[in-house]
Amino acid sequence: MKHLTLNKATKALFSAGLLTVALTGCGSDGKDGEDGKDGPVGSPVENATYIKSTITNASVDENSYLSITFRLADANGAALFGLTQQDVAAISFGRVGNATELGEDEIVNPSVERQIWLSYYNKDKGDGYFTGSSYFNGSTSECTDCFVDNKDGTYTITVDKAIDTLDKYEYMADTTNGVYMSIKTTNVAEQTLVDNSFFYWIPATDSVEEKPLQILANSDCQTCHRDGQNGALAFHGSKHTTEEACSFCHTDYNRYTKQDKDADGNPLGDAYIFDGSIKAMAHNIHNVSNYSDAGVYPQMTSNCQTCHNPNEELNLSDSWKADMDTTACWSCHSPSPAAEAAGVPKSHKQGDNCLECHSDFARGAEDAHYVKNSNNLATQIKVVFNSMVVAEDKSDIKANFTVMNGENVVSIKEIDSRPYKYSGFNSAILINGVLTDDFLVNYQKVGFDKFVEQADGSITATISAAEFNIATLINAGSTITLSSQVHVCSHRGEVTECTYEPGDDNGTPTPGDGTHKYDVLNQDAPYVTSDTYYFNLDGTTVDASPRMQHAEMADCQQCHTTQITHRYTNDIDGCATCHNGTRATSGNDASNLATKVHSKHYVYDSSGELFFKKTECQACHGEDGFSIRSISADAAPVAFGKDDDGLLVVSPQTAACVSCHVPPYGLSSSTISHIESNGGVVGTLDQLGIPKAEYDALNVQESCSTCHSDTNILNAHSNWGGH
Repeated sequence: MKHLTLNKATKALFSAGLLTVALTGCGSDGKDGEDGKDGPVGSPVENATYIKSTITNASVDENSYLSITFRLADANGAALFGLTQQDVAAISFGRVGNATELGEDEIVNPSVERQIWLSYYNKDKGDGYFTGSSYFNGSTSECTDCFVDNKDGTYTITVDKAIDTLDKYEYMADTTNGVYMSIKTTNVAEQTLVDNSFFYWIPATDSVEEKPLQILANSDCQTCHRDGQNGALAFHGSKHTTEEACSFCHTDYNRYTKQDKDADGNPLGDAYIFDGSIKAMAHNIHNVSNYSDAGVYPQMTSNCQTCHNPNEELNLSDSWKADMDTTACWSCHSPSPAAEAAGVPKSHKQGDNCLECHSDFARGAEDAHYVKNSNNLATQIKVVFNSMVVAEDKSDIKANFTVMNGENVVSIKEIDSRPYKYSGFNSAILINGVLTDDFLVNYQKVGFDKFVEQADGSITATISAAEFNIATLINAGSTITLSSQVHVCSHRGEVTECTYEPGDDNGTPTPGDGTHKYDVLNQDAPYVTSDTYYFNLDGTTVDASPRMQHAEMADCQQCHTTQITHRYTNDIDGCATCHNGTRATSGNDASNLATKVHSKHYVYDSSGELFFKKTECQACHGEDGFSIRSISADAAPVAFGKDDDGLLVVSPQTAACVSCHVPPYGLSSSTISHIESNGGVVGTLDQLGIPKAEYDALNVQESCSTCHSDTNILNAHSNWGGH
């Protein structure tokens, strides 16, 4: 007897056929039955690579138990099935209230009733202190019937946790209440997926509300705490990943007694009152990160607008200006390096009423941190280059520029004229030239001593060929570039004429000691930022940089805003004017821009954990700024040092790679052989680069980008960590 072998598909069809025959013999009336209900479109959550939760409804029963319904979807909006109660990492609940409801003795502006967030899940910390941090956790809850999978991509959970305000205030159904939920699950690829969702409503009317108390946007934090980076917002088990989540537990009244301990658990110093509110946590963390040796915060903590960005969509984005809350002041100005740097008198004690002096009629937060801050003034002043004229005999170049403070011209008497402590002058302009995608000469500062004020208030600087290397720029036919390093004297946010203390023995003006009316800018003082201006040799303007822009200043300013060491420029060319391919340090090391920047961006926090991975190329280089395909074939070589005979240079495509892959890490003898076999010039493990004269004699033709395409570069760097 022969046996018939059927595959799965054939068996399915065969079975379907038998079933049809069977049904036709079962008294069928020949009429179709009613259509069944459509099944949901979706997939198991364990197969997802992205999750998005949306709370659709919330209610509170007579026993003060919260119930919420939410849906879970993938990146395409399709339903995700199979979530469990253990995947609900946190649920917090609260409402909008007033600081006065707490009955606490904090000092507030009596003319304003300050709104704050009040948690319904409080934790008693003893000694009269309490926090809003007793949230529901699905994995630790003993409830066995709280969670319901509705089998359509939606879920319902009734929190087995009654409202507990510790008798400080009441549940109110007729004001805006809010729920925060964190989902944390793991897919089959062992990838952790986290999503935070929020829902605000008035229970009494069951009406959905917009987010209240909107002070910051999550994106304000994530400009530095970037998704995908080790320093991303991901706290307490990496389940709280948004600024909004923090505010549900780190409420304004979050305080407790804290005792610091060493690695062995031994007490360090005395116990103290710890302000765990979100404002105090954020302020304190960024103070320490800015002032400590291990600091990672790349900005001035006194620049409120680094985080508190103006935003018409946030109803409290200007709250930092209000001078309503003395506790907010002390969260920065408590005894700390930040307070000392800000000049807080030692007679001031934490808890003193700052508002007695610092209010609307005195120098409050907005004045001290912004309006009357000279850093703010520097952003309002602009240097405009009006013209560039090359003398017919090429003996000099005259650059004319105007320093503007809004609509007012800044006079030469208001520009800092002091000599720079190392050489040259504090105030200067920079001249260079661009050819074959790089600057031609080492940076050249044209100092204040070359400035002559004109009748219209503009300033002309005469740049002589006898003192500056402008012959190289002119003879090469380059595009002339001009930018500014001008300092303008100011006092409390107002431009003023510069005044100086009596000169020293050499007749050099010295900075004041604060005893005279106006302080003069010192070397670390604010500066006037400048665009880079471009001119053809005939004096006509060039609208855009002739250089390939591998990064944009906006990419840097996501984290740094205005605080980049001696940043006198609004654009990358202003940095590259000095840190160009012709530059090496006095110690014969590389000083080109790529090497300087890349060397700074393995950033670790105070615990030694990696904060920022420079291997995420697109964090700084946008969509394709990291591409070596865009480096032109005739691009100039890049200096990586110098010897007694001059610069030691590396071919341009190779230079992009070895700006990170320096020996001994990432560069070996075999790698060098590979580079050279593909037309690159790299030097040796002991000294990158070859003499410039030798390089010029070679017909360098690199082919690195043939294999190292944009996609390959991203793939090669995508999974790198910090160790």
